[in-house]
Amino acid sequence: MSKGDWIRLCGTLVLDERVEAQESMLDAYPNLRKMYTTGSEGNTAVYYFKDAVATISSFSHEPEIIRL
Repeated sequence: MSKGDWIRLCGTLVLDERVEAQESMLDAYPNLRKMYTTGSEGNTAVYYFKDAVATISSFSHEPEIIRL
């Protein structure tokens, strides 16, 4: 919530099995490298939204719908 508004995300989560995606995520959060490894034998999973819709709602205005 922010200033009385809230956001709801809806869509399909898709597993991104590319090692590049895993490396990019761990590069962004280097402190996680101590616990997670990449590749087919690793323990890192990266997901992305497909056909995502964000709805910003509030009791004071009509919902704003954003299709991603």
